[in-house]
Amino acid sequence: MNYKKARAWQDILLFGGAFVAGVGVWGFDSTFLGLLGLAMVLLSILVWWLYYRCPQCHESLGRGNPKHCPHCGAWLGDEPEPGLGDEPEPEEKKKIQHKKKRR
Repeated sequence: MNYKKARAWQDILLFGGAFVAGVGVWGFDSTFLGLLGLAMVLLSILVWWLYYRCPQCHESLGRGNPKHCPHCGAWLGDEPEPGLGDEPEPEEKKKIQHKKKRR
């Protein structure tokens, strides 16, 4: 499982588990649904811990949705890395002449 699928499963299990637990305990007064929701939340933590890793160095990506691996610096974003690609070189910046300050 790649880190993008792991992130999607983590979110589904975390928020789905919280919803199932909340509705089960307060809506239906069901201990079973409360425990099922708690198990889903714990499973989301397990998915994050096992599969939310950098594809290059296989270290944990931590919390959030980083664009770079915090350990090896590998690019993780959906778009190509800035500065790389088929873009032409930027033109030389034109020199701007400023007026001299009056004294």
